[in-house]
Amino acid sequence: MPHLLGAVLIWVSVVAQADGLSSVLSFEGGGDAQGSRDQYLDLDYAFVGYSRLLASVAHNRSGSQNNPITTRSVLLGFRTDPLEPLSIGMDLESWGKKDSLETDTLRMVMDVSLQHWQFSLRPQWRTLTFSTDCVRVIRRFCRPEEEVKSTGMAFDVSYYTDGPWSFSLGFARHQYDRDVELLALEQRLEFVFSAATLELSSGLEDRRNSIAVFYFSGDALWSFSWLKSISRVTSEASFVQTLRFSTDLSEQWRLRLRVGNQTLENGRDPVVFAGAGLAYSW
Repeated sequence: MPHLLGAVLIWVSVVAQADGLSSVLSFEGGGDAQGSRDQYLDLDYAFVGYSRLLASVAHNRSGSQNNPITTRSVLLGFRTDPLEPLSIGMDLESWGKKDSLETDTLRMVMDVSLQHWQFSLRPQWRTLTFSTDCVRVIRRFCRPEEEVKSTGMAFDVSYYTDGPWSFSLGFARHQYDRDVELLALEQRLEFVFSAATLELSSGLEDRRNSIAVFYFSGDALWSFSWLKSISRVTSEASFVQTLRFSTDLSEQWRLRLRVGNQTLENGRDPVVFAGAGLAYSW
């Protein structure tokens, strides 16, 4: 299950808490038609001076029968009061599979809120660690790890109407200090990196565009998002469409549902996914 909708999910979380600024603990699980499974546990904790502490852990297992891959991620973050005209923060995130590909990310966050508009800027710095499969090559010529440095910038703009509708646009771009696209072009690298490393590297983004529409109805929130992601390694585009619904079950419990599909360019290899979760606020 793709993790590419994180920015939209955070935006929804802030909007949903705008009245009370309560702390929220949420769990969500899901899967797709190919047998992949994922679980997320998120904490948005009300801290000193209306600031927020964020923590998240995620687990994903691919549905590949020949080479299933399990990745894990951990995120720790901080935000100043999200209801102020200017809110700033920072995230530390670790993602990947040990002995294959691991990333460590430092991300800065700045949100500027006006009466009907919100502008979000998120520069980030990443270290990507590629583990080599030294058993399959001559050891004296093989370093156990290869590092790549990456910088990125994401920009989102959201518009809140006086009615139940809200809209969001997003754009992100990433740069790498080495030619990671060679992982797809150089066949000899199959003897240096494992199949898991090469498969995970295909998900490294070059750029991303997204659109989201939100509709509030009583205690319920509907949203639809469309996302296009271009791989830096393969140059292929993937498209993700997601429909989400959440509603209050009680004063403290909230139900979350999602369904969508992911396709490659020209509509190839469509995959349907779905998930459900619960959020507890206090």
